[in-house]
Amino acid sequence: MVTNLVSPSFSGTKQQQALAADVYNVLRSRGMFMTDYSPIHAPLADLAEFLKIDAKQISAAIAANPEVFSTVTVDDVQRVQTTRLGRAPLPNDAPTTHSFVDRFITPLPKPERPERPVPERARVDPNWATYSVPDFGDEDEDELYGDTLDDVDDVELIIVTESPQSAVVVEPMPDTVVAEEVVVNDEVAAIEEVAAIITEPTPTEPTPAVAAPSPTPFRTRPVATDFSSVADGDLAAALSGQFADDQRIAQFAGRWMAEDRVARLGRNDLRKIKEYISEQEQPLTDEVLATDILNVRPNSADFAAIQFAVNFRLSREHRDFDFVGTNDQRFWSTSSLPQIGTTRRKPNDIGTDYRFLVDETPAAIEHRSVSSVSRVVSFYEFIHGLLPYDAEMQQLLPKQVLVEQRSAVLTFEIPQFYTTYLVELRYPTPNRGGYILGLDDFYAESLVPGALISITATENDGHYTVEFLQGGNQSARLLDLDDRRSPRYHFRPTSFTCEVSPEWLVSEDRFPGLGNEKPLDDKTRRRPEAVVEATFERIGIEDGNTLISTFAELLTVANVERPFSTELLRTTLDQHAKITSDDGDTFTYAAN
Repeated sequence: MVTNLVSPSFSGTKQQQALAADVYNVLRSRGMFMTDYSPIHAPLADLAEFLKIDAKQISAAIAANPEVFSTVTVDDVQRVQTTRLGRAPLPNDAPTTHSFVDRFITPLPKPERPERPVPERARVDPNWATYSVPDFGDEDEDELYGDTLDDVDDVELIIVTESPQSAVVVEPMPDTVVAEEVVVNDEVAAIEEVAAIITEPTPTEPTPAVAAPSPTPFRTRPVATDFSSVADGDLAAALSGQFADDQRIAQFAGRWMAEDRVARLGRNDLRKIKEYISEQEQPLTDEVLATDILNVRPNSADFAAIQFAVNFRLSREHRDFDFVGTNDQRFWSTSSLPQIGTTRRKPNDIGTDYRFLVDETPAAIEHRSVSSVSRVVSFYEFIHGLLPYDAEMQQLLPKQVLVEQRSAVLTFEIPQFYTTYLVELRYPTPNRGGYILGLDDFYAESLVPGALISITATENDGHYTVEFLQGGNQSARLLDLDDRRSPRYHFRPTSFTCEVSPEWLVSEDRFPGLGNEKPLDDKTRRRPEAVVEATFERIGIEDGNTLISTFAELLTVANVERPFSTELLRTTLDQHAKITSDDGDTFTYAAN
């Protein structure tokens, strides 16, 4: 059977009738395969955009035809609806009349119990009652029974009520009113102290109170405090300060839990965690430890609580475990793990080389404030597989999670090779600068000194992506360090496909004097002025008794022996007594 659809008649002005017909045709085409009485609906904004007409005109046309259209609001979106027959949809609510099904579902009202009859009491024959009450007289009555209620003047009725603010109010009747605060528990008191730290109370005039007898303590619900206007950082700082010395509150990295509800880790669990980290030969996250050692599934409802328990319990084991993670990637390490990164130079010596960064980096830096950093890899950074933790890198990378944290393990992903490396960020100390270790393999396989790279942050504060510019095949004799027997610099043929900065490329064509040179000893390397003098002697152009070189060449070759920033090299050149410059770019060194 085929139903012939007839367009309904529309009301309103001619413009409204034409617009209502267009809306109906759009809705009918949308629901051409629906039943006759099924509601066909579409958002009013979509209809206005489709018909390229103002939504107010469509609303007026719909309001003029209530028998054809109706409107409904779903999730704050106004929708227009009709049916294929051109009638406004009817509600499809279930009838409320009594039905056969309701008779089995709806229970019958409880029958009213008849009043219990008064039990009959057995009456004793008056002839059996031989005892009579003696007459003691009026004067002895007060001595036997004491004072009556009529003679007591100090009786006071006390009414205990609950005010709208959930505080207990004691009201003596009829003339005095006494308000008494009730301390519910220590947790509520702590919350009230935090609220007092964050918000200043409005000064009010004290109300005189009349002392009253101490009533029995009442336990009431705590008074709710509105923290919606308080910044998250201020609230977290207030909570941290309040719970810092509270042994009942367990806290780790800005997270709190009642200490008695934190899962316990036995000595056997701690031993298994330590052995598992040693077997993997790398730091592991709390998620891996909770899954592999404690056998808790990530989709379990208790997984987050177990992660907190792992972090909190391991933080108490200072001798066996070190926290080396971030807020989003919580790594744990042990003292038995091998060092991440180069073995050519000790971490303390590298930190001493970067000592100048402590003075050059401003004290107030907003971490994670930039999304990416681009830089050139120097020879010193390339040979040791590292990056300096200078001001730019501090704005990109996260700060310490714990105050006593010395390092953090990050993951650097190389999307071009689908490889991820574990790197270690050594935070600066008052005597040593910070740096990032662990990029040896990436540098050796893909880059050369002078390559351009970009480090980009992700939503995870412990995970970053590193990319480099790829170019055509290039070949050159580049500087390398042979430290197998007697350490020496030499040039070797190298093929590479990455883009490089020409002024940072240490090739034989530019600096032939570096060939077969020995690295400077540690005593000389620690003195920037001594390194600059050695650099002049290696690459400087002789002009009588003086050596001449440019600032760019000095910066490139000085970074072969130790790290130099532009500021450090400029300061060293300006303060050296035997180095002069006329234009600030070309420098002359009087060797004798």
